[in-house]
Amino acid sequence: MKLHPILTTGFWTLTAVMLLTATPVSAMQWECGERSNLPQEGQNYCAAGDLRQSKINLAKVLNALIDEHQLKFGDANALRAAQSNFEAYRDNQCIAENQRIQDKPFHLMIVAQCKTRLTRQRIDELNAMLQQNS
Repeated sequence: MKLHPILTTGFWTLTAVMLLTATPVSAMQWECGERSNLPQEGQNYCAAGDLRQSKINLAKVLNALIDEHQLKFGDANALRAAQSNFEAYRDNQCIAENQRIQDKPFHLMIVAQCKTRLTRQRIDELNAMLQQNS
């Protein structure tokens, strides 16, 4: 990009460089408290954050249950296989449920919300297994 000579001195050079290197909107951090006021990009960001957190919570419960299965039964392969199958089911189910809106700007948000919902249900199932084994 060629700058006009008046923009190449002092403050204007700095300003032009700052404008050229500004953080893109897609890298923006959104406040996820009141989501209805957010643009779609912010709602997508927050839904993805919810999904990330539910996956973290799932991993904690799953690891505890795997440890318990290893200790009590000497094997957690069936549980690992079930979890792998769950993840494939969750991902495909949410895509299938929302295929009708795949061209809409809110598709990513809706799929992430679906995956979060199913992940939370899986957490409840694993917690119930942990309680049964205690």
